Amino acid sequence: MSLIEKLKKLLPKNRYEREAILKSFLIFFLTVELLVGVIFVLLIRIEIDHLKHNVFLELVNYSYTFKGEEFGIEVVEIKKDTQFYVLKEDEEGLYILIPVPGVETDALKIIYPRERFAKDVRNILLQYGLLFLLFSALNALVSLALALYAIRPLRRAVELISDITKDIAHDMNTPLTSLLINLKILKSRYNDEVLDRMQMAINQLKYLSENLTPLTKEVSLSTEEVNLAKLIKETLRDFSSIYPDIKLYTELKEVKLQADRRVLKRIVDNLVSNAFRHNVKEGWVRVSLKDGQLVIENTSRPLKNIDRIFERFYRESQRGMGLGLSVVKRLADEMGWEVKAEQRDGVFRIKILFHGRKGSDRYRRLLKG
Repeated sequence: MSLIEKLKKLLPKNRYEREAILKSFLIFFLTVELLVGVIFVLLIRIEIDHLKHNVFLELVNYSYTFKGEEFGIEVVEIKKDTQFYVLKEDEEGLYILIPVPGVETDALKIIYPRERFAKDVRNILLQYGLLFLLFSALNALVSLALALYAIRPLRRAVELISDITKDIAHDMNTPLTSLLINLKILKSRYNDEVLDRMQMAINQLKYLSENLTPLTKEVSLSTEEVNLAKLIKETLRDFSSIYPDIKLYTELKEVKLQADRRVLKRIVDNLVSNAFRHNVKEGWVRVSLKDGQLVIENTSRPLKNIDRIFERFYRESQRGMGLGLSVVKRLADEMGWEVKAEQRDGVFRIKILFHGRKGSDRYRRLLKG
C-alpha cells in the first residue's frame, strides 16, 4: 500500500467522522495553545523586565562617564520624594535621577529614549511571536494526528455495525425470498383475505430489509421513464390497508420522471411509511404530486429536533430504527433531488423537489449515457 493510499484511509469518510475529528482537534489544539500562550506571555514579561534592568545598568554606567550621545540629559528640580538611582518611566522614556555634587536643589535626569525602548520591546515581541507561530503550527500537526488516532475506535465500531447490518440484510433475504415464492403459489390456488394480509406483512419485511442496503454498499443506479403517480398509488394502497383508521387525501397529477425505478420506489415507500407510522390516532395523510415536486403531509406529534430527522439512526419514538428518512436523504442526494422537511401547527410536511442539484458524478455519467 502506497503512502497516498495510507493517507486516504486516515481521512474522514463522512460528516460524522469530520465532526468527531474537528471536535477532537479543537480540544487538543486549544488546550495546549492556551497553556503555551500563558507561558509565552510570562516569558515576554520576564524579557521586558530583563530589558529594563539592562537599561538601568546602562544609565548608571553612563552617569559615571557621560561618554556618547545615545542618552538624553536634563537638569530637574529636586523634590521631597525624589529617589536617586531608581529606574522610572514618563512620556520621554525610561530615566534615572542622579545627584549633582555640591548642589542640593537640582539633579541630573538621564533618559533612555522612548522610541529606542519601544523598538527593543518590538524586537522581543517579534522574536517570541515567531516562536509562538512555529509552535502553533507544530501543535496543529500533533493535534490533528491525535484527533485522527482518537476516532479509530469510533471508525472500528461503525465498521462493526456495518458488518452486522450486512449480515442481517443477507440473512433476511433468504427466508423472505422463500416466503414470497410460497405465498405466490398459495395465492395461485386460493383467494383469501388472510393471504393478502400475509402479503402486506411480507412487503413490510422486504421494505425493512431493503432499507439496510444503502447503509452497507454503494447504491447501483440505472435510468428509465417512471410513472411516479402510478408508483405512489400502489404504495398508498398497501399502507392504507394496514392503517385503515388514518384518512388519506391525494392530489396526484400524471408525472413521469427519468430516474432509477428502484430508488424512486424506495424513496416513496419510506416517505409514505413514515407518514402513516408516525401519525396520531385518527389522523390523516395528504399526498400531493405535480410537476417538479412531491409533497407528503401528515398529522404528527411535536418533534424535538426536526433538523436531525435525516440523521442515520436518529428517532424520537420507539417505532422504527431511524433509517427511513436517512435513506431518503441519501438516495435523493444521489439523484440530485432536494429534500425539505418542516412541522407547523401539528402537521409534518416533507417535500421533494425533482430539480435544483446535479446529483452524484456517477449518476450524471449515467444520464449522459
